[in-house]
Parts: sequence; C-alpha cells; structure tokens
Amino acid sequence: MLCGLFLFGADVSAQITRAEQQNKYHIAISRTTAPVNIDGKPDELAWQQATATDTFWMKWPRDGGPAPAQTYVKCLFDEKFIYISATCQQDNSNYTIKSLKRDAGYWDSDGFAIILDPLNNANNGYFFGINASGAQTDAIVSAGSDEMDVNWDNAWLAETHKGLKQWTLEIAIPLQILRFDESKTTWGINFIRNDLSNNMYSAWTQIPFQFDGTDLGWTGALQWAEAPHRAKKNYNLVPYAIASVSKDYETQSDPVTKLDAGMDAKIGIGSGLNLDVTFNPDFSQTEIDEQVVNLTRFDVQLPEKRTFFLENSDLFSNIGVPPIRPFFSRNIGLRDDGSAVPIWGGLRLTGNVGANTRIGVLNMQTGKGDDNTPARNYTALAVNRRIFGRTTVTGYYFDRETFRDGDRQKNAFSRNAGGELFYTSSNGAWAAWATHHRSSQPGIAGQNWWGNSGFNYKKRRFDVLLDVAHVAENYYADMGFERRIANYDPIRDTTIRLGYRYAFNTMNLRFFPKNAQGRLNYTEIGAETFVVFNTDGSLNEFTSTGKAAWNFKNTSEISANIASNALNLPVPFQISDDDLVTCPALPAGHYQYHSAGLDWNSDYRKAFTISAGAGVGSYFNGTQLALRVEASYRFQPIANIAVKAEYNQLNFPAPFCDVQFTNITPRIEVFFLKNLWWTTFLQYNTQSDNFNINSRLQWRFRPMSDIFLVYTDNYAVKFWGPKNKAFVVKVNYWL
Repeated sequence: MLCGLFLFGADVSAQITRAEQQNKYHIAISRTTAPVNIDGKPDELAWQQATATDTFWMKWPRDGGPAPAQTYVKCLFDEKFIYISATCQQDNSNYTIKSLKRDAGYWDSDGFAIILDPLNNANNGYFFGINASGAQTDAIVSAGSDEMDVNWDNAWLAETHKGLKQWTLEIAIPLQILRFDESKTTWGINFIRNDLSNNMYSAWTQIPFQFDGTDLGWTGALQWAEAPHRAKKNYNLVPYAIASVSKDYETQSDPVTKLDAGMDAKIGIGSGLNLDVTFNPDFSQTEIDEQVVNLTRFDVQLPEKRTFFLENSDLFSNIGVPPIRPFFSRNIGLRDDGSAVPIWGGLRLTGNVGANTRIGVLNMQTGKGDDNTPARNYTALAVNRRIFGRTTVTGYYFDRETFRDGDRQKNAFSRNAGGELFYTSSNGAWAAWATHHRSSQPGIAGQNWWGNSGFNYKKRRFDVLLDVAHVAENYYADMGFERRIANYDPIRDTTIRLGYRYAFNTMNLRFFPKNAQGRLNYTEIGAETFVVFNTDGSLNEFTSTGKAAWNFKNTSEISANIASNALNLPVPFQISDDDLVTCPALPAGHYQYHSAGLDWNSDYRKAFTISAGAGVGSYFNGTQLALRVEASYRFQPIANIAVKAEYNQLNFPAPFCDVQFTNITPRIEVFFLKNLWWTTFLQYNTQSDNFNINSRLQWRFRPMSDIFLVYTDNYAVKFWGPKNKAFVVKVNYWL
C-alpha cells in the first residue's frame, strides 16, 4: 500500500503544473486595423504578419509525440472580434463529415476547435468548433464536468476552404458574447484538431492521455499586448411568434388553435455576469426526448434541452452527484406526471464576480394548470468560490413555493440548502470532495439530510474513484432528482421511503502496445462495485462488474463485461404495466442474479457504421436476453439515415408473466444547406405503449434567427389508435 502511494506521488510530481504549461505554450494575439473577410482563406496581410503556433501534439487515442498531420494557428483582434485562422495539413482529400447541422456530430468529423478561458482560472470557459465543411458547434466548458454543454448557442462567424493537401478556416468570435475582465492580458486558450484520416485527435498543448482535451487545466496562454474592452451595449433581444394546431384524440376534444408570442433577452452586466430574462417562453422547437427501455426499479433522468436554462447551468445542475441532484431544471414547468404547465416568465443571473467567484441566481414563475395544478415559484441561489489553486467551495439555497388564487400556501413549500468542498490538484491528477445537503418540508423534522465524500485519481495507465454517501429517509429533492429513496409498492399502491448508505468504486487499467504500428491503440480493463446498505446496516443491494475493452487504429472497438448482483428487494416489483391479477408482481425478498455482455462498434469514419451488443443472464428469479443494434449510412454531405433497435426478453417462472420490450427508432436527417436542415425520427416503444412521429424543418435565415416547422404525432401500440398530434410554426429573431 505504501509503495502504491509512493508511486502515485512520484507520478503526480512528475507531471507539469498549469503555470508551467502556460509558460511553455503561449501565443500572442495581434491587433488589426484592416478588415478581415471571413471566407475560410486567411490570405489578408494581417494574417501573414501574425504569429503562428508550432507543433501540435497527439492526444487520443495515443499521446506523447508530434501529430502525424500538423496544424498552424494564428490570432488577431479588433474592437469587436477575436479572429482565429488555422491551416490543417491533410494527407488526402477524403474528409469525414458526419453532419452539416449545428451542434451535431462534431467529434466524428474532421474539424478544429478552440477552448477559451477568458478569466484564465480553469473554472469555466467556451468551446467553438467547426468541421471541415463549415458546420458550427459551440458549448460551455466547466471544471468538474466530463461533458460540454452543447445546448448553449450564440452568434459567431466561421468558414472553411478545402484544398488537396490541406484545409483552412477562419473564425470570428464577437467580444460581446464573452465574459472577461478588462484588466487581464492573459487568457487561457487551447486548440484541438480532429484528423480522422489518421484516426488522431491532436492539441496545441501536450495533454496527458487520462485528461479530456477540453480540460481547462491544460490550456496554454493567449497573450494580449493590451487588454480588450467590453462592448458598451452588451445585450440581445430574441422575440418569437408561434402558431400551432393540436388535437387530443384520447379526450375526443376539438382541435385547438394557438397564436402566441414571447421574448427572451440576454444582457451583459459588468465584466463577467449575464442576465437572461424570459417572458412567456415556448420550447416547442426543442427536440422531444428519446424514449428508452427502463428495466430498473427507479426513474430515468433525461437531459435538459430548453435553451433558457443552459448557460452556466453547471452552477446549479452540477451540485451533488449523478444519482442525487438537488436541482434539476426539468422540474420547472412540469407536473409530477411529466406533462407541462405554462411558464409565465423568469430571470437568471449567472457568471463571474471577480476572478475567483461565480454566482447563480434564478427565479421562475409558472401558471396554474388546466387541471387546477397550483402555480409555483422556483428560486435558486448558488455561489462557487475558488479558495486556493483549483479548489472550490460551493453553497446553495433552493426554494419552491406554491400559490393558489395568488396566495402563497404556507404549508406547501420545499427547500434545499447545502455546501460542497471540491479539491483539485494543480495538474488535475487528484480530486477529492465532501458535501452536506439538507431539505425542509412542512411538518417534517429529522432524517432530512444527505452527504457524501470521495476521491478520484487519474494517471495515464490507471485511474480510481471512490464515493461514499449517507442519504436519510426524509430527504426530499422536489426541485431536483433522487432515484432511490422512494420505493413504489404496486400491490398496496403506495410509496415507502427508505434511507440508505452506498459506496461506489471504479478502477481502470490501460495497456499500450510497444509496437505503435500495430492494429491496437490500447487495451483497458476495469472493475466497478456499487454496494447499498439500509440505515440499520443490512444489505440492500450489491453489484460488481468486470469489463474489458480493445480500441483499434481503425476507430473500431470491442468491449465485454460480466456482472453479479445481490438484492434484498424491500417492496414488490412489477416491471410491466399489466394487471396485477393477470401478472403478479415479483415479491419482496432476496434475489441473486448474474449477466454477461459483448459490444462492438465499427469504424465510425466509414459511410456505413454499425454498433451492436448482446447480453444474457439471469434477472431477479428469471432470465434475460438483451439485443441492441444501431446502424447508419451517411450520404455525405447531403443526408444521414440511422436506425436504433433494442429488444429485451424476460422470462419468469409461473405464476409470473414473461415480458418482451421492443424499442425501434429510425432517424432521417437531410441537409439542404449549412443553415437549412430537416430531421424526422420515429419511435416505437412497447414498454411505454407509444409510437411517435416527430419531424422538424429548421431554417437559420440569419445568425441565431430561425424558422421552425414541427409536426408530432403519437399512437397507442398495444391497441392501435391515435393519441394526439400537433403542428407548430415558430419564428424567432435575434436582435
């Protein structure tokens, strides 16, 4: 054990710090007074006089050496824009372009991206990416999050030009959309290149294999001779108008026609704050959720897609851990059954107050539902403070109040408050955390808290994570998401709340072949355990999983897993919606079952790609067969056709019923132009007894201004018949 800790420490000390990284990688940004024409061809005189980056380094799936195809970047600015140009060497003219749709398929296409950290504090920043055919992707990047938030959109310019042995690009990012400090002359910046002909992702700075290419802790330095100035009029107005017609066949009501309008506004305040205001928001253009088959005893958390809630959303949504989030914005404007109630309006103030502090303030007001669902007001406050290095402390307060006929109901509130400490070493190799959270409900006292602590360590060949938590039975997350406390008993039609404690652990080992010219990039083996105890110390559930994966040079991958489960089921469990008399629920008691699975992903650079998997084993007191396949064909760059299919067969001994669930989702995307897309997808799901058609035409007639035509239709599957349908026309205009 001591030897292991010694090796860990030796490895960490050998890694470069962020300050050393920026001393090694820095690029000057030059002022230009001449206009820059964004046409993808950096041939203006100002570009010829600007400083270029030197070597790009391999990042994934191999790291360590110079990239096989190099990229050269230059930076300019004027009073309104930051300009970036890049020359991307290419061995051939075979470009891979997955999509011309904004924010779609960027990492699976030849492309170039900028990681920008204007405050240079490795806390939060921006991602601007463009594929070789000019399709844009933008996102928010946050410390402590493994994924970018690609739902953030803003107006910026980008064009590309393809040659025989290289492709070039130009990007213009308005200073107006960035939050920065006018006193800072050093920003964090990095560049990432997608070179799919070589199956290589490279970066300007050397980033160890175990860290994401978008990790803000590994940026270089963008050096300004003079600090830029903020725009004096830093605001945008986005009015919208909508017309729709819908019909509900289940209630046999007459068709409903709706004409409506609303407004969104984005207002920059000071150097780092952004105020979002919305009046009568409408999210009809947002793509509907993809239906999933759920074989667990608990609810599935689906992602937030409504744009108003997304910028700097990590201030609220990253609090807690994935199984327990005190704040989940999808609960705003929804009933408990998932149906919508009107949102009257709201505001959101988020961003930076100084170099080390981020704040978030949100208030939303919903109206009364048609079924007399009460109006509600949602308030969220969060403060994130960097106390030293990359370590942060977060405090928050969430409050949901209920109103009837304009009067606040004194005994119908739901509140949460808590704090989190998150330590990250200067190079990001070590992380540790400790949290405490409390809820407040009318008439409930005691056992209303939860807390967790843990650590994570990453090195090139090894990573390990451990998280332990205690969740008391009276903790409520009505503004958030918690999936395990509530245990539904279908026989008594009641829900039993059970507190619990858990320990979650993952470990992974990676092996890199000595022969870099072989077919294999690396092999990864890992183990994962999840054990849950009741508050009296008895076992609730135990899952242990072993896995192995092989990543190949042609981008294909094979993985295998084997899992063992032990469960003391606290209440009966009914997996299907069939009548309890016909199909009795599985009784409470002890279950032990095992499974194994195999997955394969083909070369995603090809026009035809396929991903398939199979799993077999026992399931509670029965058996399970799970099959899945996803296939797609790319008519580059005109269209994509894809289909997902999933089949689950569960067999149980008498008197329990066998169950078969089928979920089939075809999708067709047509790209008429870079700013005109048509997407249609179907969803056939026997578990939810629903067949859905969703078709959307989007024309971006100017930056961030769109016309949407949306058609949606739902049918019952078991006893075929229409449920509801709607057609929507929406126009929004970015001022």
